Amino acid sequence: MDDVTLAHPLVDAVGPGFVVHETDAAVVECSSERTGLLLEARRAGVVAVLLTPVSSRLTAAMSAMLRRTASSWVVREGDRYRAAGADVVADDVATAMLAPQTVTRSAAIGPGAVPWVEALVSVHHPASEAATLGRTAELLLAGLGDVGDVGLEAWGTVEPATLAWSVAEVTAFARRRAPRPTRLVAVAPTAGGVASVQLRIERSATGVTEETRLVLPRPAPSDGLPPDDDVPTVLADLAQRQRVLLGTAWRTSGHPDATVSAHQLPLPVPLGAVVGAAAVRDLGIDPRTLPTGARAVGPARVPSLVLDPTPDDVRSGVVLSRGADAEARWRRLAQLGDALGPRAVELLGFGDRR
Repeated sequence: MDDVTLAHPLVDAVGPGFVVHETDAAVVECSSERTGLLLEARRAGVVAVLLTPVSSRLTAAMSAMLRRTASSWVVREGDRYRAAGADVVADDVATAMLAPQTVTRSAAIGPGAVPWVEALVSVHHPASEAATLGRTAELLLAGLGDVGDVGLEAWGTVEPATLAWSVAEVTAFARRRAPRPTRLVAVAPTAGGVASVQLRIERSATGVTEETRLVLPRPAPSDGLPPDDDVPTVLADLAQRQRVLLGTAWRTSGHPDATVSAHQLPLPVPLGAVVGAAAVRDLGIDPRTLPTGARAVGPARVPSLVLDPTPDDVRSGVVLSRGADAEARWRRLAQLGDALGPRAVELLGFGDRR
């Protein structure tokens, strides 16, 4: 493909099939200008490359936007280049961009990083004036985050979020945009740093689907694990309060301010999941014959399932290393997947970083 010209002020260089946006920002946020560039590049059929120093970090929202638009993050190492998640150091951006991911994922916590809980929950709302948006994020934070009386602090369409958090305002904004989809960001100060929330709201055939992605730093001693045994309970409570379609929660890691470094590629460790009532019905799962680690919640006629991959050793009080805990949780999740069937495995995206 010939070199491409994209008329955008953030384009600093072009190459065959890609454009480069270069920044020296210590923290790269999902600003309106960067969001516009990534979306415009995707529509034009070219890859947007974010080029930064190796010391730069990305916000959780910016990292998700790169994944959503199939964009690439490349860092400078002296006068050479390396794609985030790759070991290959190349002489030019194009070669680095195309290098395969070679860094081995690990449950170990990298320099300056802390454990995170990452939750992704999709909820159905009937098409009615009573529907409110943003409550899922509030409930997750209230259950999982040490946020005191503050809760969510600010929201906006891009970063930095500057509007005072309000479920009523978020709901009204999404209604004004309908039937167009709405994407929002929100933040909350926590005892461990800053929690990051991303919302995606769009019409469905029967109402509105609200997807909430929460990144919650949960610091723990360097030789210990965060107290993640509350995650299945919080997911079960959420499933009884809202019409959850699907929810998953994972332990990962990053910086306390909800940013990631180019050299960090954590192994996601499963903490819990919710399979909503509609999916339980579609998958043909009999809630009367559930495997160990799965339980029904909600109305008996239309129950949801909560999956808890907590290892038996941990339940009985045994303290495992990070690596042993990760291995045991993945083994338990695989057993649950085998019992529930391959369609459930595919639905939950076991092993997939979404």
